[in-house]
Amino acid sequence: MALGAAARAAHAADRTVNAVSGLVIVCVLLFSGYQLWDAWRIQHGPDEVSARLAQYKGPGGPSFRELLALNPDVVGWLKLEGTRIDSPVVQGKDDSQYLSADVFGQYSPAGSLFLAKGCASDFSHQYNVIMGHHMTEGKMFGDLDLYREEGFMDAHHTGTLWLPHKTLSLEVVAVLSADAYDSALYRLPLPVNGFDLARRRIDELSLHRQGQPVGADDRLVALSTCASGSANERTVVICRVSGESAAGDTT
Repeated sequence: MALGAAARAAHAADRTVNAVSGLVIVCVLLFSGYQLWDAWRIQHGPDEVSARLAQYKGPGGPSFRELLALNPDVVGWLKLEGTRIDSPVVQGKDDSQYLSADVFGQYSPAGSLFLAKGCASDFSHQYNVIMGHHMTEGKMFGDLDLYREEGFMDAHHTGTLWLPHKTLSLEVVAVLSADAYDSALYRLPLPVNGFDLARRRIDELSLHRQGQPVGADDRLVALSTCASGSANERTVVICRVSGESAAGDTT
């Protein structure tokens, strides 16, 4: 009888081990499936969003009445000549909201292009910062890397920032390699005399410059993304507002 009890105990132990092993295998498969799905979302999510957004963009610019009905956090639409950057800009309740959400408010590892919370939503501040993830194939802000090549910046240095009630013409004037914790560039809104500090830092950190140096009366839009160096390195493309006109679908 002792042998029978031992056999039953061994059999029960085997079943427990098999059940635990099966559960582990299921968990591994589920985790692997999630990783594959997440990788697919990272790679193809921006393409899906771009396709859905095509209906809101016409030859004269985006339809802000429709975009704002879709998401009131939309503050603009940015396009840079010679790049694949042609996307809405949002502004969340903080600078983490749109790190993993698309312009429709849905989960997306690619996030959105977003205006830093410390900036005025109408880009009326003298220094404004738009951030976005650095993605492969030039998606999101991946194409900011192109400006690290001096020849590219010389040939492609214009852009457009559509806002609901006006259009800003942009001129790329510098590309920087900066630190994510550089208060001269990322402390927003800039403190008193902060613009002078930002101008000096732009001069110090510029990899390439184009056109006239940044002046005391200029208005700037800085485009920031991760760089391939250290974890804190950022590529920052500095754009000067070179013109402003009344535009936008506001009716």
